[in-house]
Amino acid sequence: MIRELKTFVAVCELDSFAAAARHINLTQSAVSAQIKTLEDNLGLSLFTRSARAITLNPQGTRVLPIAKEILALYSTMQLSTDTDIASYYGQLRIGSINSVQVGILPEALKAITLLAPLMQTEIVPGRAVELFEKLEVGEIDAAITIQPAFALPKDIVTQSIMTEPYVLISPKKWPFHSLRQTLEQHPFIHYTLQSSAGAKINKFFKQQDIKVNTIMEINDLDAIVRMVESGLGVALIPYAGLWIRSTPPVQIHHLGDNSLVREVVLAYRYTDRQQPQINALKQVLGL
Repeated sequence: MIRELKTFVAVCELDSFAAAARHINLTQSAVSAQIKTLEDNLGLSLFTRSARAITLNPQGTRVLPIAKEILALYSTMQLSTDTDIASYYGQLRIGSINSVQVGILPEALKAITLLAPLMQTEIVPGRAVELFEKLEVGEIDAAITIQPAFALPKDIVTQSIMTEPYVLISPKKWPFHSLRQTLEQHPFIHYTLQSSAGAKINKFFKQQDIKVNTIMEINDLDAIVRMVESGLGVALIPYAGLWIRSTPPVQIHHLGDNSLVREVVLAYRYTDRQQPQINALKQVLGL
């Protein structure tokens, strides 16, 4: 039932079975099956379904906050008995990239407040490379970021949380013919080349032999979406962030066989692996 509740919450937050499937790394049919199992077990219909969309019905709206509360309580039950995290009084400094701050982090922090009410948390924003540097020198205790392409120091451990696919976005009224044609014929808005996302996209272009006309570089996902919405060009971005929480202001084109994904990971120092604050963070992230 916990698995089905997690899937239900993901569908509610992303307003789509397909988006939820990509977010939690399942097939759309698996998501549909889990929602049906949940509805059968509850004896309730949770969504109003139409040919084009799904929306929460009144029963689903009532169930959603209860489901979130159950999942938060379940996280507290998973805590190992040899660590009394509930009475732990200390600080947890979490480094986070922007899309995580508006994605999985708020629910994780909510669960931590139930798990360790005396623990204080501090969020340190930054790019992936900056967060790994801060982690190495002890300025933060953990980071939720992107698995880097570069080799990490031996003392840094990463655990995979989820994978997020990249998508091509274009202005609403622009015609779309193919991935290659759209990228090569329109101005391209690039993730900052110094970022891990920018480097990954560049590598993808080289592998696919795609030539783009880069007109600007930006290191903020939602800012890139806004630029595309304004008609300045097209972009490749991860399917993550605030912009997918409502009706997207741009066209979204999935890459299909030309798969390009990023891996969201929890990183921490190996020597801290048994520290109560790290155990608490791993518990609420399901690691």
